[in-house]
Amino acid sequence: MTLLRTQVASLALAISTALWALPSQAADVGSATKDKSQAQTNQKQQTEEAQSEENGGEMERIQVSGIRSSIKESLFLKQNATSVVDLVVADDIGKFPDENLAEALQRIPGITITRNGGEGQNILVRGLGDGYNVTTLNGRKLASEFAGRDFNFDTIASELVNVLAVYKSPEARLTEGGIGAIVDIQTRKPLDMNGFTLQASAKGIHESRTGDIHPHASFIIGDQNDEGTLGALFSAVYSKKTLRADTYSADGFFDEDEGWGVDSAGVPVDTNNNGAIDEGEIYASKIPSYMYFANAQDVRERIGSTLALQWRPSDDLLLSLDGLYSRYNTDGHRYQIGFVNYDESWTPGTPLFTDASFDELGRVVKMKQTGDNTMVELLNISEPRQTDTWQLGLNAAWQPTDNWSVMADLAYSQADNKNKGDNRFIVARGFVDSIGIDYSTGNTLPDVSISPALTADQTYGAHYSYNSGTGVKDKISDLKLEASYEPDDGIISKLHFGLNYVKQSKGQDAFRSRNPSQFSRGGYYLTRDGYDFAPGQVFTQGEFELFRIPENVFVPANFDNFLEGENSVSPDPWPSFDYDALLAFYRSINSEAADASIVASQSKSGSYEVSEAVTSAFVQLTMEDELWELPYMLNLGLRGSHTQVDSSGFGYDLAKVVLDGEGQPSNNDWRQVVATEYEGSYNSLLPSINLRVNLQDDLLLRVSAAQTLSRPSLYALRTWASPDFTNRKEGLPTLSRGNPGVKAEEAYQGDVTLEWYYGDSSSLAAGVFIKDIKSFIENDENAMDVDGNRYLVSQPESGQYGAKITGYELAWQQSFEEWLPEPMDGFGIQLNYTFVDSKYDDPERLDLPFVGMSENSYNAVLYYEKYGLQGRLAYNWRSKFLVDPEAWGGPAWINAYGQLDASLSYELMENLTVFMEASNLDNNRYSGYIKRPDQVNYLERFGTQIALGIRGSF
Repeated sequence: MTLLRTQVASLALAISTALWALPSQAADVGSATKDKSQAQTNQKQQTEEAQSEENGGEMERIQVSGIRSSIKESLFLKQNATSVVDLVVADDIGKFPDENLAEALQRIPGITITRNGGEGQNILVRGLGDGYNVTTLNGRKLASEFAGRDFNFDTIASELVNVLAVYKSPEARLTEGGIGAIVDIQTRKPLDMNGFTLQASAKGIHESRTGDIHPHASFIIGDQNDEGTLGALFSAVYSKKTLRADTYSADGFFDEDEGWGVDSAGVPVDTNNNGAIDEGEIYASKIPSYMYFANAQDVRERIGSTLALQWRPSDDLLLSLDGLYSRYNTDGHRYQIGFVNYDESWTPGTPLFTDASFDELGRVVKMKQTGDNTMVELLNISEPRQTDTWQLGLNAAWQPTDNWSVMADLAYSQADNKNKGDNRFIVARGFVDSIGIDYSTGNTLPDVSISPALTADQTYGAHYSYNSGTGVKDKISDLKLEASYEPDDGIISKLHFGLNYVKQSKGQDAFRSRNPSQFSRGGYYLTRDGYDFAPGQVFTQGEFELFRIPENVFVPANFDNFLEGENSVSPDPWPSFDYDALLAFYRSINSEAADASIVASQSKSGSYEVSEAVTSAFVQLTMEDELWELPYMLNLGLRGSHTQVDSSGFGYDLAKVVLDGEGQPSNNDWRQVVATEYEGSYNSLLPSINLRVNLQDDLLLRVSAAQTLSRPSLYALRTWASPDFTNRKEGLPTLSRGNPGVKAEEAYQGDVTLEWYYGDSSSLAAGVFIKDIKSFIENDENAMDVDGNRYLVSQPESGQYGAKITGYELAWQQSFEEWLPEPMDGFGIQLNYTFVDSKYDDPERLDLPFVGMSENSYNAVLYYEKYGLQGRLAYNWRSKFLVDPEAWGGPAWINAYGQLDASLSYELMENLTVFMEASNLDNNRYSGYIKRPDQVNYLERFGTQIALGIRGSF
């Protein structure tokens, strides 16, 4: 870390010294500047135009229509950018390369994505996600309905977007907070259009696993007056589709090296056939402790719109108003069955397996369960999302003189996730004659057979009913005031400075059931808690006593062809629940218990609001001249900020705790939950340097270095404090709490790239990067006094260790229009590859990569564009990545995954096009394992989506 900091400082000093020491510059900077070649002048004008565009100013844009044209504009913007940036540009008005913004971003070198039901949702940039990236809309920080700091890119329809810009190296003018990157979503402006614009499209989307066809439609309309001084633009989109995913999941794998022996991850097998599990009859097993098969059917509906108004009352003043609205709702249903293959200590009934077979490692790979305790769990899980996201912004750009420009920008953004305990996790227990599990076939998954198969009309017992959910409201106010000065001559081409105030308040209200097991064990918990219930509603099966659930609660299976594509034997389709009917059944037993224990109520431990007010000032200086007869651009920047954190929520009244001689509370009034507030603050100073050298007209060298930061997770800033007076450490009671005063994580980073732009739609680029994270925010334990008593406090602090991330990126974009004869000259390719490596400073984690980080990833796109025909094949691949380093049985990994998507369109006549789109054409499995590749703990089949549509413009 010290070495990198020294290198950054030395680089900045060396470059500055070399620039100021050149004799020609020292003699007469003004004269030297005036004598520059016309090529240099044109290059500077292009740079100023690109910088103006990045700052929200006016610039002549390339009118984009088609694949090759979008590539041309993205390369133009990248070539003339100040820092290291990659872009995705819409192929045409209202037509983005991918339907999903996350999936469009994954085409950029260094970006991988997470998926939800097969669709892209969140991004990782150079291996960093989960709060390490900042998302803005038209340069303004954008609110997110996500409970953390990540942005869910599936909430915004791609038709509303014009450009996605990913800034991988910082500039002082850019919002701080992203050690990974700053992602800017840019929408269209009416004065950038060519007069009246009306474009509409409609398509039907077919999902292969459900067979459903759903609509997707969009339109955009805009116009401006004859003088080009007043314009308006409106766009809207609606889509609905059902996504089906078939999954297998497992937990609890035997591995003594990881601390999971037969007592915690073994299976009980009656090897002596005496009808009981004797001492020594718990065995190591390849078959996991828990296995689940699930059919997920998620209806996703999205409504979105944008509005932009621009008015240029005079040549030196431009006023802009723009807004975005997006509503995204999903129901997230998941129908699941589960198998318990070990003895749960908290429930009666020990599973008894026989007919066991063992592999060469001595693990059980095949077994059968029979008898009265032969039980299958039937589960209904739902995680709906009801989200609204919107932003409204006002911008004034004033250029009082040829040299001076001033910009003022005001924006407000809000996002809501309206969940008040709407998530369901319902478990009933059914009984069958036998369960057979066979992992000896060589297939990826075990063969699982049930006799008889589960149906809606057989007997089930009540077991577990957990309702939960977290409502999120995120509010952001963003105010900017900036000015820039561009001298007529001299080495300094631009001085840019400004102030930025951003206040973000994100609150979450958590809801949960107080006792999900209230109606389990046939009234055991009801009796324990003093609730009455009528006799005769409980049945006995083996060692189980359960409330019998009425038949009207169950719904027959609504799917078939489960896990199609796998060779293993899976259980026949199983029924699901009607939750309202189940709740009514609970209320018929005891309505007071059902409402108090099952219906979700507010969880004050998970309800809090964190407000961050960040006041920033920046200055950046751009110099342009020649360095050893090579044109260069040097951008030096400094951004300083003050962050005020206010955290409010609930907590115990610890000031009322009175301890007796044994260190136990002698009173109970401290348990009364009260409103709490805490605050903290910290300052940051972030230097940056971006150097661009034209080695020749089409060959650029970039060198960038900066200090960056990412802010703590909102959970780390929570107010809730939980004391434990029973399980003491170091002779003290323990206290777990958040820490609103914890400072942001900081990092030093550097980039070096070489970029060759040898054609309008062709380029070759290579780059290396390093990020040195000084320390992670981690829980630390220290003895301290809190409200008059001494505790061993566990709270988030800046830890002792950090990590380094290093890697390189390669990208090649090639249009064959000048290489091949007709009609082959319509072809082109886009290829990129990224290598990322991480290394923790902590000696206990040296061999583990970052969670979610793939070491290797690549994209390959083949496109064709000629004679009104457009076609595109796009393949994305990423190597395996770590999910959980401390899973049950060892580290959990997701296997390498690749996906093939395609699109095809044909222009029937001028302004009328038919098109087809397909995603996940290869229908690859998405799978993972625990420590050993043969210990599969997750497998998912998404299915293929095919869309047919028509697009017209007028």
